[in-house]
Amino acid sequence: MKTMILATTALALGGVLLSSTANAQDLGISDSDYSLDALIEAARQEEPITVIDATGKIVTMAENFTEKYGVQATGVKMSASEQEQVITREAQSNNVRTDVFNMSNLPSVTSQILPQGFGVSWFPPDLADEVPENYRNPAITSLNPWVWAYNDAVYTDGCPIDNMWALTEPDWKGRVAIPDPLLRNETMFWFNQLATNSDDKMAEAYEAYFGEPLETDEASATAEWVKRLAANQPVVTKGDSDVGPIIGAPGQEKPFMGLLSAAIFRHADRDGYSMGICEGLKPFVGQLTPRVAVIAAGTDSPNAAKLFVHYMMTGEGMAPQLSDGKISTNENAVMPEDEHSGVFDVRDQLHVTDSATTADDFAKLQDWQDFWIVNNR
Repeated sequence: MKTMILATTALALGGVLLSSTANAQDLGISDSDYSLDALIEAARQEEPITVIDATGKIVTMAENFTEKYGVQATGVKMSASEQEQVITREAQSNNVRTDVFNMSNLPSVTSQILPQGFGVSWFPPDLADEVPENYRNPAITSLNPWVWAYNDAVYTDGCPIDNMWALTEPDWKGRVAIPDPLLRNETMFWFNQLATNSDDKMAEAYEAYFGEPLETDEASATAEWVKRLAANQPVVTKGDSDVGPIIGAPGQEKPFMGLLSAAIFRHADRDGYSMGICEGLKPFVGQLTPRVAVIAAGTDSPNAAKLFVHYMMTGEGMAPQLSDGKISTNENAVMPEDEHSGVFDVRDQLHVTDSATTADDFAKLQDWQDFWIVNNR
């Protein structure tokens, strides 16, 4: 088992002070009266809860939670964009049916969901010694690695490229598969994070690849890279589960590259197609997408909801997702030895969201979407 020492990943996620029309202290027992035993007792007096995540592992997590605490929970898999619609619609209609969300669009959470009072972020006080401070406000449960991957059955000596700018070259035109950025806000947020916080690395990677400094009329090196990538006609799919088979399908002479979550490596092993992580890719092998626990402000089972958040922020609770390469923010959690992708070994090569600039990510979402559309024609 591999201990997750998050300090070694140089994670940039900084806590942000959030204001909200809803307050975690107004939900269930207060932190001043808190103990885990008191929370469990209060949760057992409440109605069953529904919990949502973008992975099907939430079903197993809910079942394990129910068995452990005797508090009924039902897990439902739902995409990030659908989660935003559900929590917003249920709050506006005053008809809350979903109690806990593990949301991957951090900028949407910090800029819209929490400030408008649709949801609440709560961090379990007794886990303060196990979860670094920068993951507590909002309560970030895990980091979901997305990586550039290649067909390692064809490219047996390793990744066929060593620089992200190579993906903009003619040799890769029409041979890069990615989930549709217009359906995945996390991609657009990543573009803005790169431009805001890591554009110097994007410019350095350009010069390293092409042998001369970048000259561009765009606002950033990142924007120039996005423009070229979009113009290179990548194959867009509905989700990353469709990207994996495109990369790893047998019989290809010139296989695709692709961007997908580490979880898809489990699919590859199960279904018999070949993939490897592009270790050493400059400037980044991929991205770490934070997932944040959000409790619906109008839940009828606030203590059960808080208990499930507590459960998600432990290694035991997050264990079903760790086998898919998710990285728990709890320093006592361990990565299973049978995790399929090996992403833990390249975690320091992944770009990390800086939560201090997520408001800018949210504000510029439409700009990046328009930019992609214009250059993808």
